[in-house]
Amino acid sequence: MPQDFYKILGIGYNANRKAIQKAFHKLAKELHPDRNPQNKSAEEKFKLVSEAYKTLSHPVKKSQYDLKLRYGYAPPVKSKSARPYTRARMDRRPKTFSRRAHILGGFSIVIIVIVVLFASFFLIRYNSQYNFHRGLSNYQNQRFSAAYFNFKQSLSPFNPYKAAAHLLMADICYNQQRNLPMASDHITKAFAENPSDSIQGRLYYLQGQINHKTGRYPEAYQLFEQSLALIPTLDSARYQLGEMDSFIFDRYQKAVEHYQILTDHNRNYFDAYMGLAYCHLKLENYPLVIKSIDSGLALRQDVAMAHYLKALAAQSLEDVGLACTSYRQASDLGFQAAKDSLYTYCTSGGGFALPEPAAGGS
Repeated sequence: MPQDFYKILGIGYNANRKAIQKAFHKLAKELHPDRNPQNKSAEEKFKLVSEAYKTLSHPVKKSQYDLKLRYGYAPPVKSKSARPYTRARMDRRPKTFSRRAHILGGFSIVIIVIVVLFASFFLIRYNSQYNFHRGLSNYQNQRFSAAYFNFKQSLSPFNPYKAAAHLLMADICYNQQRNLPMASDHITKAFAENPSDSIQGRLYYLQGQINHKTGRYPEAYQLFEQSLALIPTLDSARYQLGEMDSFIFDRYQKAVEHYQILTDHNRNYFDAYMGLAYCHLKLENYPLVIKSIDSGLALRQDVAMAHYLKALAAQSLEDVGLACTSYRQASDLGFQAAKDSLYTYCTSGGGFALPEPAAGGS
């Protein structure tokens, strides 16, 4: 019968590894040769305690010892049978990695995350740009509903044309859908995207049109001026200023300045010649009225109002022939006021004869 290592260490047969270790440390401290010099008995006990600890602290040896202690016999541990146990034991141990492996692993994860983020970024950006350009094509081909849908699909944080998309959506809402609140909402969102000066100028112009439409004339006028400050060549904004000076604020001389700039920049701007003629008529500059109308008539002959304004200026200059000829031309184009003047002014005084109507005229 082998020695009872459990009794030697003073522990129970169900003691765990921690209890075995604790008991050994206590006895080893008491029996250590350094503390018991020249004490053979203590030295022998110390060796016995050490042997007991080595056996019971080793899982395989402890298992063999327990069988031998209980049954007096334990089968020898074969090397081949011990391998699976040892390998399994090793597999259960947490694997440790070097500091370099940890750094490389972390770096690899960071690279993967960055690649995924960049791929997502470029995919979203490409999709946004694709929808924007498709919307632009539909807008240019006057497929406005489809264009609005495409622009809406392009509104991602990575779309560099986001402000332009809101501008064109606002234009569709204003000019096609007549939805002024929604148009103003898109304008506000476009400004929030820090747009370029060109887009800002068009946003001011569009908001000015909305204010003009709703009767907020001073605000509209100021917005048109801001639009021109950013885009000096935006003729539509300058024309709006001239029109408001002419027909809302009665500032005819200021309107003349706007119209004159327009005609200097673009000699084919018929409406600007008409605005000039109207303002000169109000300012009683009758020769300039006729000059402006003649410039306009060189572009278009079929506008009754142009002939009528020319007739009024000629009448004020007492040029009866020119006045009646112009009244006749306006009358032939269906302008009722010209017909009335034709028979009240041109048939009175000195037996003046009406000019013969043009071939095919009424």
